[in-house]
Amino acid sequence: MAKRRSARKGVLDWWQTVLDETKDLVDDGIGRLRDDDDDDDELHSDISDLKKAVAELNAKLDRIATERK
Repeated sequence: MAKRRSARKGVLDWWQTVLDETKDLVDDGIGRLRDDDDDDDELHSDISDLKKAVAELNAKLDRIATERK
């Protein structure tokens, strides 16, 4: 009977370890996805800045072109 209880405890300990490791893996995955979302926000900000810079350059080129005419 004691051997059976010991084997059951060993299985339960193993199962608890599997669950803990799985939870850690899922938490890490979610954390990485959240970090990627932050990177996407940064990317959108960079794209907006680049669009503004291109618009300013186009306006400057248009002004120079009209002055030369």
